[in-house]
Amino acid sequence: MEYEFTKQFLRDVKRFHRDDKFVHHLGAKINHTFNAVSIDKIDGLVSIRGTAVHYRFKIKTDKCVYRIGIKRLKKIIWFACIDNNKKRFYKRFP
Repeated sequence: MEYEFTKQFLRDVKRFHRDDKFVHHLGAKINHTFNAVSIDKIDGLVSIRGTAVHYRFKIKTDKCVYRIGIKRLKKIIWFACIDNNKKRFYKRFP
């Protein structure tokens, strides 16, 4: 599997980079995703209802809960977006 980051994802990382615990957990989660053999082996990954290619996982810190959106297109996994507001996340990421 190949992994890519969208421009939106990189902008979102810059937006939330002040929360040290989040950055630490995000790095660990991305590392775990890189080492996974298939998308089914990634812990905490939940399929988004109504679509077969969109997934999300949560990272909980003391401050809030972050949702990270992932898109699977054939053999490429795209890290698409991050948000700490549930409503805004599902508006931006189908």
